[in-house]
Amino acid sequence: MRLIAAIAILFAMSGAAYAGPVEEVRAGVYAQSCCGFGSSKEDGVAINGEAVFASPRFLSVLAKPRPVIGATLAPHDGATDQVYAGLEWKVDISRWFVAAGVGGVVHNGETDRYDPIADAARVDETVFFGCRALFRLAGDVGYRVTERVSASFHWNHISNAGLCSENEGLDQMGLRVGLSL
Repeated sequence: MRLIAAIAILFAMSGAAYAGPVEEVRAGVYAQSCCGFGSSKEDGVAINGEAVFASPRFLSVLAKPRPVIGATLAPHDGATDQVYAGLEWKVDISRWFVAAGVGGVVHNGETDRYDPIADAARVDETVFFGCRALFRLAGDVGYRVTERVSASFHWNHISNAGLCSENEGLDQMGLRVGLSL
């Protein structure tokens, strides 16, 4: 059910985020809560889907970043799902590429302030984000397998940058496949 809701939100956001054509779709599998600045409390894997749009003319002053929307679902109990939107800058180096992105994310994780007494039983497996809406940083290193198909190593981090009472954050790392349309 969560997957259906996330897909519906993703399609709804795509029309609201930017009405331009989709240039690329991506899908991947991530290690949840690993490898970076955030908490290491959530185990398991997460599944990601993303749409990348053509850069609108008004973004040319920012070196033509492409709008991106996506959703990441972590199917195991207590894990954090997220829906995000942002901008991505990509540099092609022959068949290789690197990309960096920034944006915002809305998640279904814990936003309450950590209470040492009330939360003692779940402190080891609950990430306390502090805010429902967070910032997102992302990066890819990839290879264009064919003209239309790419494979990349992806990392992303979500946190509130210290703007809310708690700020444990979450990192994910994994592999993605992209299809240029």
